[in-house]
Amino acid sequence: MFCVSLVNFLCLFLKFCCKVHFEAKIPRLRDYIMGANRIVLSTFLLALTIIATTFAPIKAQNGSDKSEFKGSPEKILQLANDLYRAQRFAKAKEAYVEVLKKDAGNYLATVRVAKCSYFIQEYDDAARFFESAIDIDKEGNDTVYFELGVTLRVLDRQNDAREAFKEFQKRWKENDDYLRRVKLEVQGCTFVEEQRKLDPKWRTNCLDVNTAMGDNFPSVMQRGEEDKYLVITSSRPASKKPAKKGKKEKELKESDLFEAYNEGYSDLWTIKIEDDTTFGVAENMGKKINKKYNDGNSTFSPDGMTMYYSVCNQGKLGYGCSIYEAKYDSRSSKWGKPKLVEGLKGSKEVVINSQGKVKKVATYDVHPNLSADGNTMYFVSDREGGEGRLDIWYSTFQGDSWSEPQNLGKRINSAFDDISPDLSDDGNTLYFATNGRVGFGGFDLYKTAGGMGAWGDPENMGAPINSTYDDLAGSWSKDDSTAYFTSNRPSCTGRDDIYWAKQVGAPPCEFAVHGLVLDKRTKQPVPFATVILYEFDVAGDLIPLDTAKADQGAAYNFELECNKKYKVVANAREYLMNEAEFNTETKDPKNDIEVNVSIELERIEIERPIVLKNIYYDFDKADLRESSKAELDSLKLLLEKNPHIAIEIGSHTDTNGSEDYNKELSERRAKSAVLYMMEGGVEGGRLKWFGWGESDPDVYPEMSDEDEQKNRRTEFRIKCMDYPEGCK
Repeated sequence: MFCVSLVNFLCLFLKFCCKVHFEAKIPRLRDYIMGANRIVLSTFLLALTIIATTFAPIKAQNGSDKSEFKGSPEKILQLANDLYRAQRFAKAKEAYVEVLKKDAGNYLATVRVAKCSYFIQEYDDAARFFESAIDIDKEGNDTVYFELGVTLRVLDRQNDAREAFKEFQKRWKENDDYLRRVKLEVQGCTFVEEQRKLDPKWRTNCLDVNTAMGDNFPSVMQRGEEDKYLVITSSRPASKKPAKKGKKEKELKESDLFEAYNEGYSDLWTIKIEDDTTFGVAENMGKKINKKYNDGNSTFSPDGMTMYYSVCNQGKLGYGCSIYEAKYDSRSSKWGKPKLVEGLKGSKEVVINSQGKVKKVATYDVHPNLSADGNTMYFVSDREGGEGRLDIWYSTFQGDSWSEPQNLGKRINSAFDDISPDLSDDGNTLYFATNGRVGFGGFDLYKTAGGMGAWGDPENMGAPINSTYDDLAGSWSKDDSTAYFTSNRPSCTGRDDIYWAKQVGAPPCEFAVHGLVLDKRTKQPVPFATVILYEFDVAGDLIPLDTAKADQGAAYNFELECNKKYKVVANAREYLMNEAEFNTETKDPKNDIEVNVSIELERIEIERPIVLKNIYYDFDKADLRESSKAELDSLKLLLEKNPHIAIEIGSHTDTNGSEDYNKELSERRAKSAVLYMMEGGVEGGRLKWFGWGESDPDVYPEMSDEDEQKNRRTEFRIKCMDYPEGCK
């Protein structure tokens, strides 16, 4: 994550419930300002009971973090509140859950579980506990309806969100930011539904450079034709120096971790770009650039020799962020010591304790973006004179210094938060992210055309670049046809991930395939499924062409060439892989041609028996018939397509003979099927066998030879879907 200091914004909860203004230490708002995470609820959901001091980490009573939260509900609730105020939301959630085990109707604990769940991005839990809080006390807190609505929008439950917002509007009488915000959210519900009807203009995919931690704010640094790097802000846990051979990587100290998410402070990392989607190994930019706390949000001069970036948590109080400049020394191949850019530095007065003491501190000056000619700097700040909480500002380089920063104005900046500017190379398009306009929810990416002093109305970039999650920090290519951006949608590796986007262009004969990935039984969408496109070559062999994630509505699309044969393969966690083949033969390539190929996936049901058809045995025999091997070959193919599952093959007998004999016979039959599979190349660790004997007949009583033959059957059951780690 990328900020640990206090954030100088009004806390609406205190404003409207206590009529007191405090300096608010708001974690999710803190995160998106600095890059590793952003806010979806703005400051509203983050209405904490806050004191105006910097909190020390809260320890369990025994001095460690291993508290089992024992004692009375009141005692555990007090500890939970301490953890909550200290922003240790994962641990606080555990404590509040313990309270609810002893006092299921505790309203405060229920609301706090919901908020903690939201902060740590467990949105299903957040919605469930907000709904539970309303069930406990419909009049408990009007803002819970608002918070529930925003959470439901993240989960793409637009109709349910609309109802929650309507209920909030009935109850909330003040004409304030809450009311202005909820109007945007209600309009956003309809906006999402309308946008889903449009053809996507972009194709997106998650990059393989991401980790389980926060990876965000991509920028491109280029020196010459060959040296092209993706520079990212990341809280990945690797130490500054790799461990020596044979020794484990050093674990992060507790002082180096954020309590809220158990992540390290953010650093700048460089990754060599081989092509748009192929990258080298991530390398930390080193201690000279990366300070003790949070560093990130880089931008570079056209020649790649000068970098501007944000450094945070300076000074004793750790307030604010400032923009620094560093020069690259080509002789030593190292970056020089960074220097504060004095002309861009802002300051403000904040209350630093509950007694009202005021101190001047740095503003939050982040997300610098340098124009292609190197003469204009765009950046984000919470300094006075803005239109909202966070605004986009700009400064021009005059002589040997930067001019007094100017606000970009109401055409761009909203009453809420506008961040991560990125100016096109020709200077005619400005990309940015905002949560202050009608959109999909949270932060959306927008673009505006024109130029300085003449920017047009911002336009939402649409799906799949935008989702109901947070989408921001775009870095566009020179021709604006490709981009890297950040999103916390749950289709990649970590809490925040970097994605690649490419404009959907017209292939030679304008042929495309699109479709949905659906649950085979319910026919409902399977969001974020992986879809792989293959082409059959002249020899009939499969050549992988592209891999994409279906969007939140489970839709996918690929551009194709005419007169070829293709295969699309879809898979998703907890589902069996499935595929479809098609060709693109056409006699009229001048016309737009599309093929709709929807793929149905069968949900994995652990232990559900699936009968293998046409696997029969002769009376009193365990040998496989030749006709049975084709069915086992199909099962082998299923395992090849789904390498994460392990199965058990079970065999059944008729009722002729004794129970003991039939049990032993069925064991031999099941084993013969497993051995055949292993001979075909299936790992033995993925296969088990079991003989059922006559204990589970398909037909009873047996009245004919046909009945006995049906009982002599073989089936398989999926035993686990996390092979090899999760299979015992």
